[in-house]
Amino acid sequence: MKIKKYIAGIFSFSFLFSSCNVGGVDVSDPVGEYDANKDLSPRLIAGFPWFTKYKNPTAYIPLECYTDTGKAKTGEAFANPCYVCHNAGNTPVDNAGDWENQINWLRFPANDNPWLNAVAPEKTIEKILANGEKWTELDLINKQVKDNKDNKIVSIDNWIRKNNWESAYNQGLYLGSDNPIGLGKYRLDIPPLYKWNGTSFVKTNYIDNEGFIYTSETIHDNSTNTWWRAYDWKHFPGFFPTNGRLDSAMIRLPEKFRKDNGIYNKDIYKVNLSILECAVKQITDNCEVEILNTQILDKYGIKYQVLSDGIKFLQVPDYYVGDASNIQVWQYKGFEKVGLYPVGTELAHPVYYIDPVWQNNPQLAGKTGQLKEFRYMKKLVMQDINAGGEAGEEEEGESLSYKPYDNGLMPNDPDTWLMGGWIEDKNGNLRPQTEEEMAFCMACHGAISGTVDSTFSYWRKLPKSSGWKDTNYGYNSDVYDIKYWADKLNQIEDGNASGYLRLIAGQYDPKDYGEYQLYFTMTNGIDHFRSNNEGICRILGYYSYDSANNQCISLNGNLDFNVAKDYLKITSSTNILTNKNLIGYLDNNNTVKQSLFMPSKDRAYGLDGKYLQVVLTQQFVYGRDLFDKAFGTKDGGNSLEGEDFYNLKLSGPGLEEKQLVAVFKTLLDFFQNSKLQK
Repeated sequence: MKIKKYIAGIFSFSFLFSSCNVGGVDVSDPVGEYDANKDLSPRLIAGFPWFTKYKNPTAYIPLECYTDTGKAKTGEAFANPCYVCHNAGNTPVDNAGDWENQINWLRFPANDNPWLNAVAPEKTIEKILANGEKWTELDLINKQVKDNKDNKIVSIDNWIRKNNWESAYNQGLYLGSDNPIGLGKYRLDIPPLYKWNGTSFVKTNYIDNEGFIYTSETIHDNSTNTWWRAYDWKHFPGFFPTNGRLDSAMIRLPEKFRKDNGIYNKDIYKVNLSILECAVKQITDNCEVEILNTQILDKYGIKYQVLSDGIKFLQVPDYYVGDASNIQVWQYKGFEKVGLYPVGTELAHPVYYIDPVWQNNPQLAGKTGQLKEFRYMKKLVMQDINAGGEAGEEEEGESLSYKPYDNGLMPNDPDTWLMGGWIEDKNGNLRPQTEEEMAFCMACHGAISGTVDSTFSYWRKLPKSSGWKDTNYGYNSDVYDIKYWADKLNQIEDGNASGYLRLIAGQYDPKDYGEYQLYFTMTNGIDHFRSNNEGICRILGYYSYDSANNQCISLNGNLDFNVAKDYLKITSSTNILTNKNLIGYLDNNNTVKQSLFMPSKDRAYGLDGKYLQVVLTQQFVYGRDLFDKAFGTKDGGNSLEGEDFYNLKLSGPGLEEKQLVAVFKTLLDFFQNSKLQK
């Protein structure tokens, strides 16, 4: 039996965090289950790694994998968010057999939900102290969080108006170390893109109108160019600000991709970024990119067509240009071209608190100067796509050990990327993430099929120049609910998937629907847990949710929320797949409204405040995804726990019986004129 490999062949060295005092607070286990004297050796349980020294031994399995498909609460499965991550494999190095996790994902070894911040906050961030008070309490009326352990009250507004990004940049904070047996070193070299100016949040001038980021706000030339470039992308289904995830994305290619004859050349760099964009989108011909210097294209014999707003590569070249002209663009599996990132590629991912009054300045999309996290990746090696077998697998019974860790750095699952991250200490300053905090990131960036080369964003970059800016979630009316890549929908390498290449729920062909349109119906909501009632209302064009009357509210009338939920259920006879007139998240030009992605003012305060409770307690190992209340099934929520989890583990999630297993590649058709029409 094969399992998805998660671990490398060496233990963490002496530079791992061995103290329980991290970020200025005692993070000893609040539940009392942690025993420092027990055997810490990892082992296999039910075919999955069990990392004994972690407070959550399966930290690599995220909260999303504990969602109820509906079977636990109603006896019948009707929601399958699993398919967006676990699918048919976009490339040969992105685990093609992973689609089976839609059927048997509950076989992993835990017998309960370990993400206590979401399902049992009374054991962690709201644990009762010796004085009888909760550790932290969220007060949304006064927009503050009370820390009863440190006897202080923190204003949410004051907290998000800090700028830990600026402080970290000015201090030259770094991940990793100079240790000769360490994992290297990365100094934060991206200046803050946003700040509080005393009256509102503003964008700094470190970034220009093409997404290039500089070390100076006044001088933008090669001498100040960091060569980091921000890009806007169609966000992964469910990973939206309204669900607590607000981010930027940046890319930087190695130095030779930025130079021509040893001299920095922005035009050369833009061509190479465009070539890579097409490659990771797996587009070999007719790929539309930004406006480029045609003299460079002519010099290298690149076939192209000039468009009114860009360039179309009639054939994406086989080599990069400039000093990288000896670097191949494509890897080959037989005669198939596969686009992967070149070794040395760097990716950056700041994650922000949300400005609750973002509508006062919507072009910023709620960005603040205070970061929850700053994440970093660097490509280490090029995979051998002809090595045989699925990437990231090993035989059961092979020895297990922990990933090497070095001051916030850790390799991903198949050891192809170096990953790193800062997170807030209890005072709001950025600190390196601990080993277990980094383990949270590992499997999603290496052991699932819904990625390209273990990444989520650059292959989803918006086309042409519209994608070369910081993310603003559709403010420019440039995010379309494009369809899945129809030409490659059923080109599935895994023969075991053949029986599942069928219509979803017996009638729906994925290529006929918008990506979000299908996701909202497959999940019965806007997130993996059906927890965001406001978001459900906005999908249907209603601007808010009235909890007192259980209604979706709009100026043109209200809608009973139970009816709204049925419109987003794939097993309903009338839903947004069968009746596109129910869709309310598109503008008149068929672009996705910014309001779909963004939360209301009250919801934003709740999202910021709940996360702040985790920061003040430093209980990140028990989860960063939060709800407005305990959302386990015992409390009426849709996150499996206790007996509900165990029962579904035995019986299965129920998706197969309802024909809700969805098997296809999740590459997007940006260039084939297949935008969703109302």
